This record gives sequence, C-alpha cells and structure tokens, in this order.
Amino acid sequence: MKKIYIFIGPPAGGKTSTAHALAEKLESAKVIEVDEIKKMISGSVFGKDDDERESWFKETNNQIKEGLKSFDNIIVDDGFFEKQYIDKILKDLNEVDKLIIEINFNEKEHLYRSDKRIGDDEDAIRRMYKIYNKVNEESKINPNIIINNPKLSKKEIVGLIFNYKKN
Repeated sequence: MKKIYIFIGPPAGGKTSTAHALAEKLESAKVIEVDEIKKMISGSVFGKDDDERESWFKETNNQIKEGLKSFDNIIVDDGFFEKQYIDKILKDLNEVDKLIIEINFNEKEHLYRSDKRIGDDEDAIRRMYKIYNKVNEESKINPNIIINNPKLSKKEIVGLIFNYKKN
C-alpha cells in the first residue's frame, strides 16, 4: 500500500533532515519540501495572505498526487499548514496509508538548533515557534507520532517512524 508521511512542527526541529533520512530508509520514496514550494510561489517562506497560502496548498497537493503515480512513499516536510489544509490533502487519498509526525521541542532547543543553521534569525525562529504552537493548538492537529525528545538521533527518530504500527 502507498503511504504518505507528513512532518509538522516549528522551524529548526529537524523535519527536513529527518524526512530525507526516512526517504533513504524507504524504498520508492519522494520528499516534498513545502518551504521550497513557498519560495517558488512567494519568494519567501512567509505568506502575505490566505490566497498565497491556498496557492501553497494547491501546489503541494499537486506534487503529492503526481508523486503517488511514481513512488510508493511520499514524505511531506511541512511545518505550517493548519489542520484544514492537512485534512484537504488527506481527504482524497483513500487508498493511501497516512502518518502525521510532529517534531516539536521546547523553544530553547529550537533556538539552539537554529543557531547551528546558516542564515537563521533568532527573532524570526522565536516568532515562528510561537505562531506554530498557537496555530497547532487552535487547529487541533492530532499527529500519530510526537517527537519531543531532543536527545533522539535522526536514526532513532526514523526507527520510531519506520516501526510505527497504527491501531
């Protein structure tokens, strides 16, 4: 059965690197980086309005549907889509197993991790962390897996995801 993995969480949590590490472990996998879609459409990862966010969703959805034609596993490195967008993406995927993974540590850990990346602005990371948690609380996304232990290695996180069994 085909499978879609959706990574959510605030910036600097390791979603992108974990998504790529998972893709290496899976056969026939494609990673879709929503930040790249945002940059392609908006020139930035920050949206100006709902129309821009809707454009991101439509392009992400198109890439998922196209990817499922050629790959067994689609991994979406997301971050900021609210539940309404995730629900829209998953709604039409009846024959696909779905797994939502949240990587969310405390603010201090995200700031520490962002410090390790070139070009990350601490104030922007702090703002995005707060926005993410507010949006997530309001939209009530229920991930299948929550990773909140910053001591876990990518390999350990991928192992948890790879071995996850739905009830």
